[in-house]
Amino acid sequence: MSAQVHLVGDGIERPANARALMDAAAMFQAACAFRDTRALADRWSEERGGRPLPVVESARLLKQLRPVVAVENVPGAASVYEAGLPPGRPTIVVGGERAGIRGDVLRAAARCVEIPVVSRRMRTLNVAAAAAVALFYLTGGWHHAPRQSARPELRRPALLLLGPRDHVEAGGTIRSAAAFGWRTVGLDDRRCVWFGATRAVVTEGRAAARSHRHAVRVAPMPATGHLGFERVVVAGTRVDGPPLHRADLTGGRSTLLVVPDEEVVSTADWAQLGGRIEVARLSLPATTFPYRYRLVASIILAEAARQIGAPTGARPRSYGRRGLSYESAIDTAAAAPADAVTFEQLREY
Repeated sequence: MSAQVHLVGDGIERPANARALMDAAAMFQAACAFRDTRALADRWSEERGGRPLPVVESARLLKQLRPVVAVENVPGAASVYEAGLPPGRPTIVVGGERAGIRGDVLRAAARCVEIPVVSRRMRTLNVAAAAAVALFYLTGGWHHAPRQSARPELRRPALLLLGPRDHVEAGGTIRSAAAFGWRTVGLDDRRCVWFGATRAVVTEGRAAARSHRHAVRVAPMPATGHLGFERVVVAGTRVDGPPLHRADLTGGRSTLLVVPDEEVVSTADWAQLGGRIEVARLSLPATTFPYRYRLVASIILAEAARQIGAPTGARPRSYGRRGLSYESAIDTAAAAPADAVTFEQLREY
């Protein structure tokens, strides 16, 4: 376990997200702990989690695990693509999806960074996917400013998710694709996790994708032969090719970006997809780690989005969290006189 960086989940509510955060930390040989302000420990199961829940108290987080880098969409946050880590043994903090990072951590943070998104409706990634993206860029030791171009959408490749074996992992990846600007996602659903699944599986998968929040079209795209693209780029952790940030993940409509589930898909499954096959390797500090499709895929999609870039002169979008709020469209000023009605009269109505 590396002593160079810590990952702390602040206010995580769901054990599934906590387990995924542990796996994200393991990819980068980082220590992982949780500041439990949302009764996570009460819902935690060591049998499902694999070990006791590592908890960090507020005093230790704020006073000893410093400097703190908060991954949060707040005004003034730096882009994760070019922020870097402060000197020392930093702690990267990610927050629960509903409330985000609490104010005491934000005030104590040496640096706040955000993951730039393109979608106006899908403003955040799944917390574990966000942690994986943040760890990749913040610990990578290299910084690249996001590109700008007159028409960045002309640089966006088609996207194929190849053979995901888990519906939640597939849904989380589709959510990331929506946030990073894809409107159509091709899916080779050979494990029947999306189109041919049971009702319960379909409901969980759509919930993980936050399908009600975006209009991404998921299209069946069986990878059984040549798909008609001039160029196919396969990106993953087990391919032999140039590092992800040095490969060209753009190319417009003539290019297909393929993200295989490497626990399922072999080289033979994508060798016939096009006439010109290129590969891009996602290199990670850990040689062995619990493989999660959504974490690997989200890093790849983040790098593709960085290379695609933003419109020239566009200002980065910053979506501050509002917390829980309720609005009413009812005008409380009566437009005409009204009579009072008792409960008994209403019940007899």
